[in-house]
Amino acid sequence: MKTMILLSAIPGSGKSTWARKFAKEHHNTHIISSDEIRKEIFGKVNAFNDEKLIWKTYLDRINSYTASDEDVYVIADATNLQNQYRKFYYEKTPNFDKHILVLFDVPYEVCCIQNKMRSKDRVVPQHAMERLRKEMEQPSEEILNLFDEVIHVTDIAKGIKH
Repeated sequence: MKTMILLSAIPGSGKSTWARKFAKEHHNTHIISSDEIRKEIFGKVNAFNDEKLIWKTYLDRINSYTASDEDVYVIADATNLQNQYRKFYYEKTPNFDKHILVLFDVPYEVCCIQNKMRSKDRVVPQHAMERLRKEMEQPSEEILNLFDEVIHVTDIAKGIKH
């Protein structure tokens, strides 16, 4: 089975940590991270030089794993804060057998603390954290119904379901 896992939360919520933990516990898991694509192409995770290229590469890499006959998990690691993006990535990944939405319900204050604990090159400026917090939408009923499964993460230390 080919499973696409879409992460959704503001920076500092634990998305990448959750993805790495999931990958350690599940064979043939691939993490596609918008930050890592920026670092690969432009040398820095916070280089916003050509976002069109970043997001095309992100989607192409996600879909590239459906070409083989192997069972695979593909984790889409980006903020995906709004319903329009959640719907977009669901609709643009039709060759996956299963779609999972992972929502992180982590208090904003905790996200800010964890953000500041990151390596210097990965810290999101406070003004951007505020903007992203305002952009965060709760998933609509339509969005929840698109996905085969919805996982709510409140504490990544408690482990991963599956």
